[in-house]
Amino acid sequence: MRTPGGFSIFMPKKETTNEEQSNLRDERIQRYELVYLISNKFAENELEPITGAVVKLIKDNGGVIITEENWGKKKLAYQIQQFFHAYYILVEFDFPKKNIAKLENYLRLNEDVIRHLIAQKRIKSAEEIANEKRVAQKMAEEEAKEMEERTAPHQAPVKIKEKEEKKVSMEELDEKLNKILDDTESLL
Repeated sequence: MRTPGGFSIFMPKKETTNEEQSNLRDERIQRYELVYLISNKFAENELEPITGAVVKLIKDNGGVIITEENWGKKKLAYQIQQFFHAYYILVEFDFPKKNIAKLENYLRLNEDVIRHLIAQKRIKSAEEIANEKRVAQKMAEEEAKEMEERTAPHQAPVKIKEKEEKKVSMEELDEKLNKILDDTESLL
């Protein structure tokens, strides 16, 4: 860099830290999840060219396929165009953020794809994955414990109440009997 007087000033390049590099990478490449529906006018074995074209478009534009799943033919909740059934396809991939519009446009214009949804997905760290596994394991243990408690027969301890016997004298008994007899004679 030159100053107005013609002198040269040395400006060292700013070094980027690992965190800044990962942030730059995050701005350029994102993880996405794409679910799209292919019309049922095709047989199961005729889906490969359509899904292959989508995967090829992703790879040609700098994407990396993480997973691809064919969920099969399912009944739709409501009619889309003239179709009541469709093939569901899931693709998880890393893709440049700037090229997502190209993929969106291709899927929108493709007549074989009747619906699609692209969602940005957060990449989990190893720590988060380990934590989720611990929580899932703990929940499974608790559920197993509950099931064990439900299936085991419960035998609640039976409490026997002891009645306190009042000692009644013979005279009191005679009085009560006489009273009862008098009451019954008056009824007759």
